[in-house]
Amino acid sequence: MKTKSTIELIKEGEGLVIEFKRRIDSVFKIAKTLTSFANTSGGILLVGVGDQGEVLGVPSELHELQKLERAATQLMDPPLVLTIKTIKLDGRVILRVEVAESDDKPHFLINEKGERIIYIRVKDKSIPIPRLLMTGDVDADTQKLLASRHVKTLINMLREQDTIDPKAFSKVINISEKRAERMLNDLAEKQILMKVSRAGSGSFSLKWAE
Repeated sequence: MKTKSTIELIKEGEGLVIEFKRRIDSVFKIAKTLTSFANTSGGILLVGVGDQGEVLGVPSELHELQKLERAATQLMDPPLVLTIKTIKLDGRVILRVEVAESDDKPHFLINEKGERIIYIRVKDKSIPIPRLLMTGDVDADTQKLLASRHVKTLINMLREQDTIDPKAFSKVINISEKRAERMLNDLAEKQILMKVSRAGSGSFSLKWAE
């Protein structure tokens, strides 16, 4: 397969295997992107490029490299090997960070709380998934729950979007909002979902927990 040039990647825009970052503001966020690439189909991160493909350059190449090294070695288990190239476009320096699909997956991101989370790539987003869905190493009740039509619908939705609340979920599967809320809370208790907000009935996202 022909390797695409950096200019071609920028014109192509963000997607399953391409992500742009103006700069690395958070090593945890960049680790999430790198982990999701390794756990899915691989990918290329361009640092110094805006969301719309603007070539902005990096303020300090050394600082960005240090953050990438920390993300790949200290915040991932097992650590990742990155291929990093310095590219000059329009007189500006950008970093091309290539991540191969890993033979050692799943890779875990170790977040600010010390939690180990698996991320995968869906469209142009890095999303968390529960290990339960990858290993099948669950009790009979949880297996039955995961196999139900409503829960399968919910998981597929949360692979496409970040969160869902009981009201939206109730409309999708045509049940009462109260029943939808009970179902979401039950899934959260089983460590399949994570309750994102505490106000009202809250929103839920996919979760990994030890």
